[in-house]
Amino acid sequence: MADDKSPADEDVIKDTVEASEIRDEELDDDAIQVNENEDIDTSDEPADLDDGDSASLETQVEELKEALMRSHADLQNVRRRAERDVENAHKYAVEKFVKDLLAVLDSMDRALELAETTEGFDASMLEGTLMTHKLLLDTAAKHGVELIDPVGEAFDPKEHQAMSMVESADYHPNTVTAVMQKGYKLEGRVIRAAMVMVTKGASN
Repeated sequence: MADDKSPADEDVIKDTVEASEIRDEELDDDAIQVNENEDIDTSDEPADLDDGDSASLETQVEELKEALMRSHADLQNVRRRAERDVENAHKYAVEKFVKDLLAVLDSMDRALELAETTEGFDASMLEGTLMTHKLLLDTAAKHGVELIDPVGEAFDPKEHQAMSMVESADYHPNTVTAVMQKGYKLEGRVIRAAMVMVTKGASN
């Protein structure tokens, strides 16, 4: 079959091919130029800290440790105070009741003193009153109540209230010779001091 292409057509095709080759070469040159001009940091290593930054970080860590220790200590103190408050609430829950009961105990003490000093007082009644008084004290003791009756003991201002000072040949100075009103403690804490008479040194 004869070739239908004319010389003019061949020239057009040749020019088109040459123009395409020139564009491809220009694109390759531009890509190479871009790669050469790019400044890419390929390092994965972290930047080194200078001595000042390192010291600052250590200081912050120490401050955080101290703050944490203080917070822990404060929390422990709060917990201990709460436990102590709960314990005291259990211990002294009956304090008001015991204070109200002291008037009954005082009345029984006075009744016994009167019975023991009155001639012809019924012995069986005295015995019954003594037993009732003892039963009342024993019951109170089960709930932490302790009697303060310090005759013959050294004066203790924490538990005794001196009402008068007297000279005595039978006791050393600063000794309780008589109890005018008995005292009481609840779980070791004085809820009423004993009213007492105390000896003093002999005057010259």
